[in-house]
Amino acid sequence: MSAWIMLGSGCFLVAMGVLWIAMGGGFVLDGGPILLGLPSGIGSALSTVALGLILLAAVLQVRAGVFARRRADSND
Repeated sequence: MSAWIMLGSGCFLVAMGVLWIAMGGGFVLDGGPILLGLPSGIGSALSTVALGLILLAAVLQVRAGVFARRRADSND
């Protein structure tokens, strides 16, 4: 049972981290085009691209085994 709680907590924290990064990126990327006099739709598009890149990086890290346990066949 405790493994399920740890798994759920970890998934929740990862999701919250992605949301915080996306929110911070949204403020930065939305403020930049407004300061340059561009439409706010460009800021929204940039925020969407940034969120996509964040999610892509997370998926690639998981696939590469960044969070995986050490393999049993290591020389240690």
